[in-house]
Amino acid sequence: MQQLILFLTRYRTNLLLIGLLLLAIIRQSLKNPVSEHWINSVGSGFSATISHTTGSWKSYWSLEDINNELARENAKLRASLRSDEAPDFAFSDNYEYIPVKVIDFSFKKRNNYLVLSGGKKLGILPGMGVISASGWIGTVTESTANYAYVLPFIHEKGEIGARIQGKGLGQLSWSGKAKIAYLKDIEREYRPVKGDSVYSYTRAAIAPPVLTGIVTSSKQSQEDLSWDASVELTTDFMNLNWVYVCHFKGKTELDSLKTLME
Repeated sequence: MQQLILFLTRYRTNLLLIGLLLLAIIRQSLKNPVSEHWINSVGSGFSATISHTTGSWKSYWSLEDINNELARENAKLRASLRSDEAPDFAFSDNYEYIPVKVIDFSFKKRNNYLVLSGGKKLGILPGMGVISASGWIGTVTESTANYAYVLPFIHEKGEIGARIQGKGLGQLSWSGKAKIAYLKDIEREYRPVKGDSVYSYTRAAIAPPVLTGIVTSSKQSQEDLSWDASVELTTDFMNLNWVYVCHFKGKTELDSLKTLME
């Protein structure tokens, strides 16, 4: 169907010319003023309809290219983003963000996955963090020339460190239910309250801190008085389209420093 539409769009001028020639031949053969007026009206309407329809089809099939360009522009904006609402530790210009389309994913399993339409050719390597416009996604575990496999947060091994602005660190893990996670082992002096923003807190080489969820409730452990909180995830894993792979600019320098310390 798409090939037919592209064919009609490409040769719409020629097809329109043929149609108008046929109408002209019919008009010439009838030699009737009423018929001539009717044919002229039909011809004008037909011409306008064809031009409008093929133009609409062309615009529709160009949407993917437009989305690709918007994603690239969004990545550039994210790289230079500064927000007064974000915590100090979320500020970073040490990353490049690679926009990639999600081509396959699951969200109903205990151990879910993502497959991205970009790999080593784009600089995507295992260990890189993956985020979306709404929050944390996961970590690249495997990559080929053109594809990458991601271990998402909604996986039994997808837990990450997390932090509430102005409060202590904790461990964030998926509950197994849609959009619900648990933040555990927060120090007793840092009580989470409903509405607190929860940010990812991974190694610098993986990704900068990004918004991951909002606290909905909390309770204190009777054993060590630490706090546990229920968190509503900001990312909708059931509707993933475009994501951003985080490339840490200082990775080479950091790796060389680690080599010297060994």
